[in-house]
Amino acid sequence: MRSDDSIDDQAVFDVLADADCRDILATVEEPLPAKSVAERCDLPQTSTYRKLQQLSEAGLVAEETEVRPDGHHATTYVRDCSGIFVTLEGDDAFDVETVSPTQSADERLATLWTRVSEEL
Repeated sequence: MRSDDSIDDQAVFDVLADADCRDILATVEEPLPAKSVAERCDLPQTSTYRKLQQLSEAGLVAEETEVRPDGHHATTYVRDCSGIFVTLEGDDAFDVETVSPTQSADERLATLWTRVSEEL
């Protein structure tokens, strides 16, 4: 699990509130170019690029470069988390932590139980 102070918690909530962003997040389970994301999500390319940028800024999607032998490299996008923890801290405060996709199921379960025990 990572808690990156450079990530704006509100940005995470904003993109998750957007149905198109959630659809994109589900679609980029594997690296895909923006054009493929737009086609699979049935969105205009301009909207897709804007929403991919928002997801990237929120820390939920990573931008990668697909190196091609012909020298025409392509930018691809892939989901950069496998889960999100939201902790309420007081009346109006909250904290967002993302679960890295490289964590094993055992590590995620241990994190969950640690979080639960902290709340008790």
